[in-house]
Amino acid sequence: MRDFEQQFKDAFERHSDELFRHASMRLSDRERALELTQETFLRAWDYAGKGEEIRDFRPFLFRTLKNLIIDEYRKMKAHSLEAMVENTEAQDVEALLPSDDTNTLEAAMERFDGKRALQALQKLPDLYREALILRYVDGLSPKEIADIIDESENVVSVRIHRGLKKLRDVMEPDRYE
Repeated sequence: MRDFEQQFKDAFERHSDELFRHASMRLSDRERALELTQETFLRAWDYAGKGEEIRDFRPFLFRTLKNLIIDEYRKMKAHSLEAMVENTEAQDVEALLPSDDTNTLEAAMERFDGKRALQALQKLPDLYREALILRYVDGLSPKEIADIIDESENVVSVRIHRGLKKLRDVMEPDRYE
């Protein structure tokens, strides 16, 4: 049990920030995102306490968080998801971006483009938005994403590819004119 406690502590140190960032991207309420992140770790602890084995913490934690977020969406049925996205302020998106320690024009442009991309992501269907956030914001591999969403790596790769195309269409609507 002592070995598991250390593994759990290490998993918390390594993954809590990225899980919170992911929950914040998916929910409009930062406090609720924090609560769901904490609940994710509680559920992992309870799962292991029942004698179940957690082989790889990262996919397990992301899958647990994904299920909690789905439950949260179900609870908020009365509110439309589009209204939640429209109410997300640009300041919230800015808080999700990594801090800018440099003061170069290039860094500022990259941050602006990143902010635009995060805002454009909110306009994509959830299927593609989830795949792109897991891949490019959370930095998960297609294999890890496949484990989280219970799909094959091929399905994940296709979603990422199509999501990028849709994101490009949203960000550059007059590209073909």
